[in-house]
Amino acid sequence: MPLRAIVDEEREDEAPWLRWQTLDGGLVFQRPRDSVVYGFGAATGEATRNRATFRVLTQDTLMFGIAGAAFTAHPFFVVRSRAGCVGVLIDTTLPLAVRCEEERVVITPLAGDTPLPVVVFSGTPKEILDAYTMRTGRPFMPPLWALGFHQSRWSYKSQRRVLAIARRMRREQVPCDAIYLDIHYMDRFRVFTWHPRRFPDPERMHDELQALGLRTMAIVDPGVSASDYWVYKDGLAGEMFCKRSDGRVYMGKVWPGETAFPDFSREAVRDWWASHHRALFDRGVSGIWNDMNDPTLKVGVDYDPLREDLLQSGAPHARSRNLYANHMAIATRAAFSEARPNERPFLLTRSGTTGIQQHAAVWTGDNLSTWAHLNEALHRVKNLGLSGVPFCGADVGGFGGRPGKWGAVKLHVPRELMGRWIELAALMPLMRMHTVLVSPSQEPWSFGRRILALAKKHIRRRYRLLPYLYAQLYAAHVSGAPVVRPLWFDDASVPLDVGDDQFMCGPALLAAPVLAAKTTQRSVYLPPGEWFDYETGAPHSGETSVTAPLGVSPLFVRAGAVIPCFRAADTSDLSRTGPLRLEVYAPNAPGPLFGEMYLDDGLSATPGAFRLVRFSGALDRDGMLTLTLHTEHNGFVPPQATLQIAVPERFCRLTGASLDHGAVLQLSTEDRPQRMRIYDVAIDTTQVRFVAVGR
Repeated sequence: MPLRAIVDEEREDEAPWLRWQTLDGGLVFQRPRDSVVYGFGAATGEATRNRATFRVLTQDTLMFGIAGAAFTAHPFFVVRSRAGCVGVLIDTTLPLAVRCEEERVVITPLAGDTPLPVVVFSGTPKEILDAYTMRTGRPFMPPLWALGFHQSRWSYKSQRRVLAIARRMRREQVPCDAIYLDIHYMDRFRVFTWHPRRFPDPERMHDELQALGLRTMAIVDPGVSASDYWVYKDGLAGEMFCKRSDGRVYMGKVWPGETAFPDFSREAVRDWWASHHRALFDRGVSGIWNDMNDPTLKVGVDYDPLREDLLQSGAPHARSRNLYANHMAIATRAAFSEARPNERPFLLTRSGTTGIQQHAAVWTGDNLSTWAHLNEALHRVKNLGLSGVPFCGADVGGFGGRPGKWGAVKLHVPRELMGRWIELAALMPLMRMHTVLVSPSQEPWSFGRRILALAKKHIRRRYRLLPYLYAQLYAAHVSGAPVVRPLWFDDASVPLDVGDDQFMCGPALLAAPVLAAKTTQRSVYLPPGEWFDYETGAPHSGETSVTAPLGVSPLFVRAGAVIPCFRAADTSDLSRTGPLRLEVYAPNAPGPLFGEMYLDDGLSATPGAFRLVRFSGALDRDGMLTLTLHTEHNGFVPPQATLQIAVPERFCRLTGASLDHGAVLQLSTEDRPQRMRIYDVAIDTTQVRFVAVGR
């Protein structure tokens, strides 16, 4: 490791500008006045934590209607100052209260009197996340289809409706990989059941969906209906449920009515829960969506979960509440291992704490269809990434209508807001469109032909960039690096107060989304170096202003980047097996090339069954552009026999003493008014040289 985690007495040698002390059972961190605090997961929707007050406690926020509440609980934060970066882990699962002041971060336990251990990581941001996830668990490597576009709502209430959405998706030629089954697929909201009238033949439904290239994600809540049905009776017989202090089963009230909750802190309960997923997997479900797993004990009610008389493994609920979703995720992963042992699982969770990145992707919970929450979607994803959770996203278009339980009614989403949300979400690790129970339709075609065309443009761009995004998820899997990250993550020269409304997607792409209504022009900060407009290829540097009408979301490529691309198709698997292209953004001045490509079959769990290719090379002073492809790991044979290499139009390939002028690629067919010159080479090519003609 390039750095070491430090505890207590070693701290001042590693981070002399960040000091802390215990105070009244809590912790007080002194930080420089000019420093900025990030992280704490999705604790707030603000860009930073500098003046925030919140709880590190998993809780149903009632559509963010409870001040200081969040669905996830991450007691990890990053402090950035002119002196450098430090990551701080409060190594506990206990719920905490956090107050960030001008020069202090004050952390107080909400339950228990156990001392709070502190672990500090210093170094570059990349080194900090590497060390932090080495300690708390590396992010899981998802199947490729999990990165596709996903469509959901609460709820597609029948098998017929699910298939109608699937057919319309293909008819409108919107790339899509998954449709979600919310609580109405169940019989009376009883977990692990199918509604006999609404979903009479899930096997046939999944057969047709498979023919269309679509998968399903089925919701699984932890609440078990306390009624005369087999899961509850089985759980009672095996003493699988959380209990009260008097020994009786704890009862809450969620969708099915009176509800019992499995005690996932016990391994036997996790094994029991895993076994019941056969009712879903055997009928064709591909992925699992864990919701209400904070856990929500009383639906639609603002209550203090720490005051509930609920025991887990005989201990008060407060000691393990924040771990409830993690333990449920472990059980769900075990279900995948039993039912689909040869596939990498995909699990999406609403809740979790430190370590959840090992098991599941996270969505930010029940957000709102507002411009404020569009901004907060970006901030929450960035801060989750800085908390070790790289695979995350927010509901596209917003879920509810307003804070509180009445947010389950939403009458309208402005077309412009939906368009801008799609533009942003197309570069998020998770892209799922979702809406509340009582709301108009919220599919890409629901907002008229203009928004549909915008959606198709940006979703297709996402599918073209899938191999780049996939490589970033692999990098996250081995090092903890966030996919969506602040501008300063890769460049310490970025000022402290710049770029909160922008983000990097991996090290090569810089996005400057439009996040306000009636905006057609926006300023962009570009870190030092040369950048190219992704759509036009035009060079940019420094502070700039760009035109960004609805349908244009500014995206820039760092000079020297080599971006692997697919040809966008209806599904990720069709895209994966089609043409494979490297887009080389050669600098105008001498400089290096960089990038990587991760390829596999998109699904297999076989260890080592992938190909990892690193790109290097440079443009030299004589105008020679050399691209080197180094296969670092070769455990997979791609379906493509050839590789397309696209370079700026000024370059021709050097083959011996002659020049190959290739073919001009008109990217207008990909909604980009850019031209590049394209060359076909063998998939195992190790080096290609180009010459800038006319120098």
